Amino acid sequence: MDLTNIDINALAKQLRKPDGEIGNEVGAAMVQFNMSAIAFTIECLQIQPGDHILEIGFGPGEAIAEAARLTPDGYVAGIDHSSEMLKMAEKRNHQAVMQEHVELTLGDAQELPYADNSFDTVFAVNVFHFWSDPTRELAECRRVLKSGGRIAFYLTHPSSWLPGIRETGVFIAREVEDVEKILVSTGFKNMESRTTKTEPDGIGFLVMGQK
Repeated sequence: MDLTNIDINALAKQLRKPDGEIGNEVGAAMVQFNMSAIAFTIECLQIQPGDHILEIGFGPGEAIAEAARLTPDGYVAGIDHSSEMLKMAEKRNHQAVMQEHVELTLGDAQELPYADNSFDTVFAVNVFHFWSDPTRELAECRRVLKSGGRIAFYLTHPSSWLPGIRETGVFIAREVEDVEKILVSTGFKNMESRTTKTEPDGIGFLVMGQK
């Protein structure tokens, strides 16, 4: 199936929440599209072997797999609201799930099913631009983070979005400064931002903060 033939409004909705046969195709495309973004994010997080990590919106599960590789003495959890992505990520991380090193959950970031102070790091790759008012999601992120824990959001810069995506209203265009201000307003501190080039000729940025 050629994703370029999908109506831009339908594609935007599928990117937000992959569903059905088209959702599987979108998930497969995400593996390639987010490859460099995931590598950049994981490198910046400096994950330690014993860390407890949570990814919000894990998609096909590539970042989950890399986080699991880096935490032989830790624990990796992920939550996503797409049942198609859950199936795909469970298949990709089957062994780690069976060993209870990784736990993947179908759910919403507004109600994270984890105890307070559970994670050293909470991160998401190309998810923040779907949250029109992220107050509740960030409150939940802050709740499950340990004191001093790190939060990180990677975003493809709006200048690198697919033509027409902005007009669908599904994606919320935000600059680095916008994300930083939102995180500070919800109680996070020690903001740090980094920009990177993405394939083939795009731009992305990572904003990190601490509880």
